[in-house]
Amino acid sequence: MAGIIGYGVYIPKFRLKQEDAAKAWGGWSAGEKAVCANDEDIITMAAEASQNAITHAGVDPSEIGAIYIGTCSSPYIEQNVTPILAETLGLGPETSMMDFCGSLNAGGMALQACLDAIAAKRIKCGIVIASEKRATTTASAGEAGFGCGAAAFVIGTKDTIVDIEGIYNYSTLFLDRWRAVTDNFVSDHFDIIFDREYGYEKHIAAATKGLMKNLGKKPEEFTQVVLQQPDARLPGIAAKAIGVKPDKMALGTIVSTLGDLGSASVFVGLAGVLDKAKAGDKVLAVTYGSGSSSAVSLAVGAGTAKGKKDVENLEKYIKRKQYIDYVTYLKFTGTIKRAPY
Repeated sequence: MAGIIGYGVYIPKFRLKQEDAAKAWGGWSAGEKAVCANDEDIITMAAEASQNAITHAGVDPSEIGAIYIGTCSSPYIEQNVTPILAETLGLGPETSMMDFCGSLNAGGMALQACLDAIAAKRIKCGIVIASEKRATTTASAGEAGFGCGAAAFVIGTKDTIVDIEGIYNYSTLFLDRWRAVTDNFVSDHFDIIFDREYGYEKHIAAATKGLMKNLGKKPEEFTQVVLQQPDARLPGIAAKAIGVKPDKMALGTIVSTLGDLGSASVFVGLAGVLDKAKAGDKVLAVTYGSGSSSAVSLAVGAGTAKGKKDVENLEKYIKRKQYIDYVTYLKFTGTIKRAPY
């Protein structure tokens, strides 16, 4: 059975209080979000998270047969970022490299691809990354809510600390958020109830139901649950729909602290859960992005905290923070620039 050999995260140190972005345009928002410095992007964050994961796993980069990344924030339309990461991490040119883009469920699709490659015996282990710095515009909900961060997991069958018991994908032709090649920011229908009922809630429930049927399990059997976190309210609604008590989501809920991390949301939250998990814990992780959802069942083994090299965990990254004001944020995002001399 394939599982997680090691994992790592990276969160930028800068934070913006969401109310600072909202009140500049007459709005209101609670919480805070992680912000990339002007020299950070999804590639630098993915590299940091991946190096942490490889160190934690204790594997040699030459053992990694595939590198897959899920993101909606690639700086390229025609160019993969995985070769850049492979070169940075010391992976060989024969490594399978692939970018998964176009959906906030890109991380779930990347994980499925890695598991398929291992099951087909094309590779012995691979690394799956989710990294996000989503495009937004001033006065939008995304400006106050979208955060930045990355998580990486080394997946294999040897020396696993967490077994992946199963994964189930559920996708339909549903559109709630999008960004065309001609757009500089993410758009939506501005219909929260429609998006919630027919998008987020429906797909998470369907993916979870499919997974439970395949594995012969019930949602209440899980010790911890991590759901996609577009905001602080929706995960609780979806949890109720699938029969999960809110207290089981405490360890993996990071949206009020780091913002909506998009395709990295569930992966960063899962890392937070595994940082404090005990042997025997069962974890349910469910991603979602515009009509696509992946539900994953994980069983924690005895080696989660033992026998692995120490790396900076999620809690340390969260505490290592520096607040910036709204004007500095606009400078970091390139929204405002100094006039040329």
